[in-house]
Amino acid sequence: MNKVTVRGVDGSHRDYGLTAGTLAIGRDPASAIHLKDSQVSWKHAVLISDANGCIIEDLGSSNGTFVGSHRVQRHVVHPGERIKIGPYELMLQSAQVPSPNSASERTLFAAADHYVQRHEQEQDASVQAAVEKAGAAAKPTLEVRDWRSLTKRLFPIASGKALYGDFQLRTEVLAGITVAALLVPQGIAYALLAGLPPVMGLYAAILPMIMYALTGSGRQTSTGPVTVDSLMLVLGLSTIATAGTAAYIALAVLLTAVIGISQLLMGALRLGFLVNFLSYPVLAGFTSGIAIITVLGQLHHLLGIPQHQFPYLYESVIDVASRADQTNLATFAIGVSCILLLLGFTKLSPKAPGPLTMVVACTVLSFVFRLDQHGVAVLGDVPRGLPHFSVPNFEWAQIKQLLPLALTMALVGFAQTVSVGKSLGNKYGYDIDANRELSALGLANISASVSQGYAVSGSLGRSALNATAGARTPIAAIVTALCMLLIALFLTPLFTYLPNVALAAILVVSSMRLIDTREIRYLFNVKITEGLLLVLTFIATLVFGVMPGLLLGIVASILLFITLNTRPYTAILGRLPNTNIFRNVEHFPEAETIPGLVILRIDASLYFANVVFLKERLHEICDRYEGELQALILDASAVNDLDSSADTALHQLSDEFKQKGITFYIAGVKAPVREVMRRSGLYSALGGDHFFFTIDAAVRRFQERTGITALKSAIPR
Repeated sequence: MNKVTVRGVDGSHRDYGLTAGTLAIGRDPASAIHLKDSQVSWKHAVLISDANGCIIEDLGSSNGTFVGSHRVQRHVVHPGERIKIGPYELMLQSAQVPSPNSASERTLFAAADHYVQRHEQEQDASVQAAVEKAGAAAKPTLEVRDWRSLTKRLFPIASGKALYGDFQLRTEVLAGITVAALLVPQGIAYALLAGLPPVMGLYAAILPMIMYALTGSGRQTSTGPVTVDSLMLVLGLSTIATAGTAAYIALAVLLTAVIGISQLLMGALRLGFLVNFLSYPVLAGFTSGIAIITVLGQLHHLLGIPQHQFPYLYESVIDVASRADQTNLATFAIGVSCILLLLGFTKLSPKAPGPLTMVVACTVLSFVFRLDQHGVAVLGDVPRGLPHFSVPNFEWAQIKQLLPLALTMALVGFAQTVSVGKSLGNKYGYDIDANRELSALGLANISASVSQGYAVSGSLGRSALNATAGARTPIAAIVTALCMLLIALFLTPLFTYLPNVALAAILVVSSMRLIDTREIRYLFNVKITEGLLLVLTFIATLVFGVMPGLLLGIVASILLFITLNTRPYTAILGRLPNTNIFRNVEHFPEAETIPGLVILRIDASLYFANVVFLKERLHEICDRYEGELQALILDASAVNDLDSSADTALHQLSDEFKQKGITFYIAGVKAPVREVMRRSGLYSALGGDHFFFTIDAAVRRFQERTGITALKSAIPR
């Protein structure tokens, strides 16, 4: 009887016997193979087994089922093949060990085709039988169920305890109020940073937050105005209109609508994978650059010096430094005190509403001592009441001008929101749907544009506070939005005497939190190329600006990926003593090789960009062992794809090896690659007896053919 072995990250393993039928795999304790990890979906996949073989079928899981690095929907599983589900590794083991002669891929092709066809026929028959059995009488019930299912898919919050489990409404309400205490001063500060009226920061945290709570997959994600969006908006629009003017505000509202529509369309087209173009080093370098730009942009507020507009950051810094003698000491003292107070709250009592406490204290002191009469700039009148709901004036000329900025902000906001959701999802045991996040953010931004708000995305700081305060469902976000609504209706006059320098302090402290020095050190320790990519994006953002810096980081990331894949890692393998395990002879000096045989592993998909490198590497091996080399085994276990250029190169290499009298074997070929080789004729050209499941089978074939069994020390590279 076949069995499947499940290995955990801690090295533990469990064996499950495979009999005819199905084995459910998932986080559901009722699953036959129960995998308890947040990266595993509740019902993740199923193993279908009968006398002809075994198939694994993904059940629409969030994080996918992988064979190697290739994500699969349905895949014929072969003995020894490794399947990745979250942090777990599954491997099918056959009760019978095939001989070298039966390890040919010829039998594998036949078995795979037969089993897939049979499974599809059985599946079609079962579906047809179910439909006929249901009959017309069941249609109304099915329609009701379909509507309920559709409602729950569109609005996850409608699932209630079925999705979120047990939760306490009182805790959700308290968490929502806690986040609102932080969001009030932040919303006002971020709106001022964006060059918009303070009340727009409040409006951006009402309807958009409710919309995301109803449609998003992040249970504790708190959306609203954030530093990155605010700064990108002001830097992008200030070249078109003057900040604070009616034209500027209209452009900001239109930009938000374009961002929302773009995200909604990308979600409908299932383009959530686009977030992969924003690698973590690029995003970390970009946000760190944004943080420094924000902090330096608040210097004039902290010193009480009138602001002058300059196209480049360094010019603004030089201007402030040259006018440092004009510093208002009262403003400077308040600013430093506010920063120290906020840092103290963060260190001593992270859950306490530090920003709100500081804002209340500063407002009271400003009103009592009339600091506005001593040169301290105050917020002034903030309109009270509901936002004016209206559709932005769509003009194609303006949309065309705003589109590059809108697409950039849409992608950055999406990446930030997904990263927040995944961070909390991994911690609290739920999955994030990237495409749903795109659609939810799109709806949130569209609702922001019609309610006189501006661009929104997920905030890591507020979301973490929401989770820490006890929130387990989007109900907390709805409570936060309702609190913001009440404040906009009744309490905005209280902000009249709020010093601007207090809001600048909030921006400085919240921006500095965007710079995660531990992650930067981690990147340099783990892989210096990614650390350098972070530094490049950071410097480019500071020197060239927000959009050019981000685009330069993305281009550099893609070029680095291409460069690494054009010269992939290769290794000459040897057998570990008394085993059938083969490892890199450089890393395992005890590994033994066989005279006249070289085993080469290449750790990358083969395509046009690395074909030349593959040829050079194989030619180098042939030249190095000229006159000695009788056979070469290509370990293709790490090759996930093969394009026409690479296939042509393998044909050419096969012909060259034949002319030189070198036998060419290929081991560990995966199904997608195997199909390409079969369709191209490479399988027929080499012959079925040159393809093997394992390296060990290929080595034994070589030994049987040549009679060479002696081993020697590892071949130097």
